[in-house]
Amino acid sequence: MNGEVLAGRYRLLTLLGRGGAGEVWQAEDTVLARQVAVKLLRSLDGDPMDAVERFRAEAQSAARLTHPNVVATYDVGTEGDHVFLVMELVPGPDLAKLMRTSGLPTPGMVETIATQGARALDAAHEAGIVHRDIKPANLLLAPDGTLKMTDFGIAKRAGNETTGLGVLLGTASYVSPEQVRGEPATPASDWYSFGCVLHELLTGTPPFTGPTADVVMRQHLDVPPPPITRTDVPAELAGLVTHLLAKDPAARPSSAADVTALLSPANQTQVLAYTPTAVADVVGVGHWEEDVEPETTSHRPSGFPRAKAAVAVAAVVVVGVVAAVLLRAGVSNDPPTAQAGGTPSVPVQKTTAAPKTTPKPKPTPTPTKTTPTKKPSPKQTQNPQAILVQRLRTLAAQVRATQQDSHSKAPRDAANQLDQAAQAVDHGDLQSAAQHFYTARQRLFEAQQHNRWQPTQQIVSLFVALGQTLPRPSGDHHE
Repeated sequence: MNGEVLAGRYRLLTLLGRGGAGEVWQAEDTVLARQVAVKLLRSLDGDPMDAVERFRAEAQSAARLTHPNVVATYDVGTEGDHVFLVMELVPGPDLAKLMRTSGLPTPGMVETIATQGARALDAAHEAGIVHRDIKPANLLLAPDGTLKMTDFGIAKRAGNETTGLGVLLGTASYVSPEQVRGEPATPASDWYSFGCVLHELLTGTPPFTGPTADVVMRQHLDVPPPPITRTDVPAELAGLVTHLLAKDPAARPSSAADVTALLSPANQTQVLAYTPTAVADVVGVGHWEEDVEPETTSHRPSGFPRAKAAVAVAAVVVVGVVAAVLLRAGVSNDPPTAQAGGTPSVPVQKTTAAPKTTPKPKPTPTPTKTTPTKKPSPKQTQNPQAILVQRLRTLAAQVRATQQDSHSKAPRDAANQLDQAAQAVDHGDLQSAAQHFYTARQRLFEAQQHNRWQPTQQIVSLFVALGQTLPRPSGDHHE
């Protein structure tokens, strides 16, 4: 395909990366005489025009982002049965590759990355775009030290990783607690993921690591983030990371102004410079390589002790992980309500006053106050069946949305199976629901095995939760 011209304008020059959904090329815009990056999707079956329109809509959404810290989107089009996206070419490595080749950046450099990345997130969120996939591979570093965030609203696929039959994998190292629970990603989710990235830049590992995905995901839900113990890291920078990794989305910084305030007085901008590498490192659209080095390598700065914990890439396995995640999602708000409701304090006050005077036992029939306290609980705790139906329908919608990036009818077929699973649960038939659910999972896995479909982090999280809740149908041996 080298030398081919797309839309009579973009001449493909050098293949930069290849993944399950297509290729990334360095190209020449022959009209404006400039170098660009072209993300080229492979041929689509099913309804290609529908996929083109969805891809075009997402490209237009990303094109609204005009910011120095965001990779610019220039054009979107079709050539035969291919869809392509034209983006700004950033002649520099992503942060994942930079850590692998050069070690960890200095704390001053991380402060600059934090400030610039926060500005990029501000621009995206103000435009109504949630990234959903913040990770080192989607943060590029230009030769002049400018940080560029890429794949806004477009790259929703997880890494191109597959394993044994019946298993879907995705990166969980940067996923927020609410995404683990199967809830929609929000701007706060992006800030949490960004905190995971900053933690890795400072320590060499994401905040939570483990031998399996379920271990990592439980930590995102329940374990406080580990402190940053490097003696050369300013307290303000370490504090910023801790705030970004708050379990409660409302407790996280939510703007570049918040980040700057938390970094003060350690917020002086420092220019990031590095020696440009070979053309293979010229990446404009994130990490699209088949020969990706496993993320099990612990990065370390030169002269700094190796991080003790090796990074286990958190692969999200759909079968048998995260016990009771679905139930946790349904009742996660109840414990705070129970603690905040002053049920214990009222009886204690009445009981203390009771011994003083005989008439005071009259208020003792405080069941009147106990009853109202108990009433909110059933209202806040949803019916498990309703939660299950809701999760299945959400998963169906998420899977259906990936049809645009797939080269198979699998997402549409799987989404229909998931809709049927939701209907079966609604009618109280869990066995039938499980059959439809695992049929959908198997359909998607087969497409993924042939590099024709990739899951998003939220899809993986929902499969995790539902797979732990639904019974396994008889004869299912796909572990």
